[in-house]
Amino acid sequence: MAEDEIAEFLNNFFLTKKINDKAILTGNSAGVISKNKTGDIICEVNGNKELKIAIECKFDKSIKLGDIDSKDIFTKKFDTAWSQLLEAQANREAKVSLIVFDISLIDNSILKNFENVGFVHGVGFIAVIDSQKGNYSNLAIAYLLARDILLNAKEVELDKDLLSLIVNRIIKDINEVLSIKSLVESNIETNKQILKQLEKGLLLMEFNQKFLLKFLKDGKLTKKELLDFLPRRRCEGQFQVN
Repeated sequence: MAEDEIAEFLNNFFLTKKINDKAILTGNSAGVISKNKTGDIICEVNGNKELKIAIECKFDKSIKLGDIDSKDIFTKKFDTAWSQLLEAQANREAKVSLIVFDISLIDNSILKNFENVGFVHGVGFIAVIDSQKGNYSNLAIAYLLARDILLNAKEVELDKDLLSLIVNRIIKDINEVLSIKSLVESNIETNKQILKQLEKGLLLMEFNQKFLLKFLKDGKLTKKELLDFLPRRRCEGQFQVN
């Protein structure tokens, strides 16, 4: 299941980064809201059960971004990224919430706003992963941002607009770097294909050169040699001339 893979990734990530956090699957257990299971994973930060990040996993194209003012955000019929973030946070008594989408199963209303990592003002974080490629880097980025807010927010009334401005600026810069990385990776694959074609061409040139040298040496090519040369030189230079 998606939440199992995400919990496993996070726990391995914590070990690698030497972070004293733990990702715990909630399974079928309800939270503080009666019969409500929203919040697939609870992350306990620094070993403190009171410092929690709630994570909801939604590999579902029917979930739209939504708007907190457009409808009853706790109506199951109209689950949105907004409602799920708020519900997970409330249901699991977490300080911060995070929702994870997979690039192959995500509604366009979310993808056009948050291609990699996003911050929904006053609500929580969105991370878009690519499970088929095993790429969970956006989840790691979103989690660390959520963790920073959890650990460093003072028990005072924060200027939420300013917080949103700062976080979204950080995310914007992260997304730009990720876009550049994607372009570089794409170019690497393209260049590999180009190199592969060049190597084929070099093999063909070597193959043809052997026939040329034989012709210059003997002044002729037999019918058999011509038959070998004409069709086989198209076969990526994999034939030898004796």
